[in-house]
Amino acid sequence: MVKRLFGLFSIGVFTLSLVGAALADEVKGTISKVGEEGREITVKTKAGKEESVKISGSRTKIEGVKSRSDLKEGQSVTVEHEKGEAKNIKVAK
Repeated sequence: MVKRLFGLFSIGVFTLSLVGAALADEVKGTISKVGEEGREITVKTKAGKEESVKISGSRTKIEGVKSRSDLKEGQSVTVEHEKGEAKNIKVAK
C-alpha cells in the first residue's frame, strides 16, 4: 500500500514539473538594456521584438556569469520566464 502511494505521488510530482515547464516562456536574443541595477533586463530577439523581464536575486537561476550585476548590454542570452519574471537565464560565452 505504501509502495503504491509513493509511486502515485512520484508520478504526480513529475507531471506537475512538466506542466510548470510548459507554462514558462522562453526568449533568445541580446540584452539591449539593463535596468534597476540588474533587477530587470530587456532582450531583443533576432526578429527585433523586445521583451523585458524582472530578475530576482533568490528565485532566478543565472548561468554563465556570477550574478545579475554581471549582466551587460550586448550579451547573448536565453531567458526562461513566467509572467515577466525570469526563472532561468543562460548567458552565452
